[in-house]
Amino acid sequence: MQDNQNSKYANIVLIILLLIGFLFIAANLTPPVRLIKNFVYYSVYPNVKAANQIFQSAGNFADNIKSIVYVSQENFLYKQKNQELTDKLRNYEAMSAQYDRLSSLLNIPKVAKRKSVFAGVSIRNPSEWHQWFIMDKGADHGLYNELPVVSLGTDGALYAVGRIVETYKNSSKVAFITNVLSAIPVQIKGKKIDCLAEGFNTGEIKVTYIPLHAVIEEGDIIVASPLSSIFPEGMPIGIIKSISDEASLDFKTASADILYDSDSLYKVIILVPEEVERK
Repeated sequence: MQDNQNSKYANIVLIILLLIGFLFIAANLTPPVRLIKNFVYYSVYPNVKAANQIFQSAGNFADNIKSIVYVSQENFLYKQKNQELTDKLRNYEAMSAQYDRLSSLLNIPKVAKRKSVFAGVSIRNPSEWHQWFIMDKGADHGLYNELPVVSLGTDGALYAVGRIVETYKNSSKVAFITNVLSAIPVQIKGKKIDCLAEGFNTGEIKVTYIPLHAVIEEGDIIVASPLSSIFPEGMPIGIIKSISDEASLDFKTASADILYDSDSLYKVIILVPEEVERK
């Protein structure tokens, strides 16, 4: 009799446990429970792509938690980026201090430090396409006349574009290196050949005063020479496209293509020496 009673209770307990198990299985299929489970998993293994997949079928119930997760992920990424920048700044400061010590010990001149000011091209007259343009930065942004203006190439290099000739409160006028008023002391890269790059209001520049004995070829790069008062030494100016057959008694000339993309010039960079304080 006692065994039958115990068996009866065991069966009841088994049925109750089965019912509880079915309830848990059914509850696991509901959006709120799936959301909580996935949220816990996401918190342990954060990933933006995974979060998108998790919340796609969660419905309106998930919107607030979804926002919290995204903000948390953004903060996590920003902290990582901030740490990387902090490490780079620490390394830069260490190298800068070492450079200052070596310059002092060896008694050599320091390379001028420059900061970059980014500007947009706001006005460019088609009738003066290779002469001038107006950009949206001026005296209020620390700019002044004769600063070099460059552009960033697709290869990551900086190419000479022009120089500031007029500065206003919130804008500046820039003369292209192709402007007829432009004349830049240059060298043939890697050959130590000094010459002059002159503008003629066209899409190319003329390289003049090339010594007769100098060996130059099509494809040679011309760069700013140490005599340039505008552009840093070694700044790419153009590339030789043809060499004139006509020569004077002492010099020959060549034509060179500009290196910046004239037809897609929308953004420029102004190089401002950090040591110079302007009022």
